[in-house]
Amino acid sequence: MKRVLRESTAIPAEGETVELKRSLGEWKEIEETCAAFATAKGGRLYIGVADDGRVVGVQIGKGTLEDLTNKIAQNTVPKLVPAIATQVRAGATLIVVDVTESTTKPVSAFGRALRRSGRTNQVLSAAEIAELYLATRGVTWDQTARPDATLDDIDRDKVQRFLARARAEREWAIDPETPVERAVRQLNLVQNGQPTIAALLLFGKNPQRFLVQAKVRCARFKGDDEVEFLDLKVIEGDIIGQVEEAMAFVRRNTSMAVKIEGKLERSERWEYPLDAVREAITNAVCHRDYAASGNVQVRIFDHSLAVWNPGGLPAGLTVEDLRRPHESKPRNKLIADAFFLIKYIEQFGTGIRRMIDDCRAAGLPEPKFESYGDSFRTVFRKTIPVEERFAGVGLNERQMKALRYATEKGRITLAEYAELVQGPKRTLQRDLQELVQKGLLVKHGTAKATWYEAGQ
Repeated sequence: MKRVLRESTAIPAEGETVELKRSLGEWKEIEETCAAFATAKGGRLYIGVADDGRVVGVQIGKGTLEDLTNKIAQNTVPKLVPAIATQVRAGATLIVVDVTESTTKPVSAFGRALRRSGRTNQVLSAAEIAELYLATRGVTWDQTARPDATLDDIDRDKVQRFLARARAEREWAIDPETPVERAVRQLNLVQNGQPTIAALLLFGKNPQRFLVQAKVRCARFKGDDEVEFLDLKVIEGDIIGQVEEAMAFVRRNTSMAVKIEGKLERSERWEYPLDAVREAITNAVCHRDYAASGNVQVRIFDHSLAVWNPGGLPAGLTVEDLRRPHESKPRNKLIADAFFLIKYIEQFGTGIRRMIDDCRAAGLPEPKFESYGDSFRTVFRKTIPVEERFAGVGLNERQMKALRYATEKGRITLAEYAELVQGPKRTLQRDLQELVQKGLLVKHGTAKATWYEAGQ
């Protein structure tokens, strides 16, 4: 059915579900965008519209729409047949192409698998293609079997410990003495008599024999850059044990502060809330891309702690979505199911919210969540960097340096400021006075004894 919009309806700006094309001469880019839309959430192309939203129109002949439809179908796999219609706006004719989300992903154009991300069409990596292919068929990569593995590669003691813990944590009705083969079958960890990737990662005698990349690298650095190591550990073995060993490394390399609160009650707090850090590490181990060659990494600095894993967010999920109630979309379904049974995770998409709440309760900034397409990072911070904290306040680069110095050293004087930056004395005095007026610095003393401390 042909859909017609009123001419008064504004053409939206380009974005995740909108693309503007000036002419049919861009037919190759049009077909690539159709493929990218179909791999993502679907979208609409306006042909005959300039990048700035001006309607310029297109010339349409007798077979124009049919030719465009055929070109899209011929150059996409699986074949796409979008809805194509014409519209008249401001006296000019344009073409509207509506693409629905494909049930089979990814969709390729001219031999390249594409997915829409923001305003651009991204070419997918081999790992992303494999993950999407399996996901649209209701399968995750950890459900695939290893043809070179047998049930003899599964550690009986690890299985029994897991069953006992699942029974205690979730009241799972299973005997911890259940034979290994029956237990892993009940956990859906066997395909055609062979252990799956998940089975080997969870209970393997030597998981790295099959997946050398399945490691956690932990490092404690001196200062706030990655130059000098103070402590380093590469954790192998099964992924349940990896979580525990990584947490032991965190406890060894972070400190606990003791506070005396009301009525002389003693309160002990770690630098970072351990439950939040554990959630981040568990998520990284559970949801990482095990087809990728990288390792999960835990990096501890003087003023921050970062947890990094290979594999970005699932298709259709953004960092902004994580902060709201959202559907849980595990990359590794069998691993997630097993972690749920031992209360390593909850399958309700609430983990990020708990991390945020834990940091707030500890008086720390919210964690930063960053997705780079092929990786994901969670960063815990003791304080918010000056540049981020005062962005939009209207400070110049010199003033940012003054605030950073005052924050790190506890105070700053005019002489110290002059050593820190270049500029006439009058300019530097004006800089500091503006910071005082804005409440970002507090002035103490008079004349040459004047000094400044960071405001609250």
